[in-house]
Amino acid sequence: MKYFFSLLCALFLCACAVKNESQKAQSMQVLITSSSFKINEVGFLKSENSTLSLELYKFAKPFFKLNIKKKICLNGVCYAKKEFNQKYLQNVYYDDFLRDILEAKPLFKAKNLTHNSCGFTQELHHKDSVIKYEVCEGKLHFKDEISGLKIIIRRF
Repeated sequence: MKYFFSLLCALFLCACAVKNESQKAQSMQVLITSSSFKINEVGFLKSENSTLSLELYKFAKPFFKLNIKKKICLNGVCYAKKEFNQKYLQNVYYDDFLRDILEAKPLFKAKNLTHNSCGFTQELHHKDSVIKYEVCEGKLHFKDEISGLKIIIRRF
């Protein structure tokens, strides 16, 4: 009975210690400047199932939490993706625009994509945006010349 109880406790503790393998976290420094706000802080980008979360810290306390799933939620207030883009990024762009930037993916279905030795660049000209976008060895630079939106991400 004593061995059975010990085995049961060991199995119980092992079951509680199972880690969620679908969650990935990456530390990064994020600079976002637009006419609505300016942020230059360090935080974590977490990906779990279909949710992407960016949490930034100021003085070791979280102050900016962005969740992207079907909607984009900023500090608990949720918006349709295009509504968020218009309000905070100063342009409608497309639904998964911000997600693609945070995940360092090509924009606009890889239009005008040029590969280089360390990643890729894109230069895009639309009627309402002129975009320069570069991803190179853990660094990302995005700039929309018309709206003034600038995003720089450095991954650690």
